[in-house]
Amino acid sequence: MPVVNTKAKTKGNLVKREFWAEDGWNYLDVVCLEGTATSYVVGTVLGKITASGKFKAAVQSAADGSQTAAALVVEAVDVLATTDTTLKVMVRGPAVIAKQALVLDTTYDNDTKKGVVYASLEALNFSLETQV
Repeated sequence: MPVVNTKAKTKGNLVKREFWAEDGWNYLDVVCLEGTATSYVVGTVLGKITASGKFKAAVQSAADGSQTAAALVVEAVDVLATTDTTLKVMVRGPAVIAKQALVLDTTYDNDTKKGVVYASLEALNFSLETQV
């Protein structure tokens, strides 16, 4: 069977409704720092490193604060290894987010661990909804 659609996800796949978008209220430019080269796709959940205030992909087993969801990637970007990379991310609501568009690290491998991420995002005033 031929491939019908290979289009990458866009912000519209992730963010279903946001309030005060015209003011940029929901977004910040943040510095990301990864130990290895990493490609963020739309919906990647980021955590914030407590000591430096920099962001990286949230990993459940992390012990540096980044295991707690703190931001969502809204456009695809490549982050070079050990290089500060600035990007615009969504850090707060109010906004409705498509739950199935979230991209979690594989360490969030059961419903309990995923529930912790979802609760962290809801604390940031994101309403997570399953889209049909």
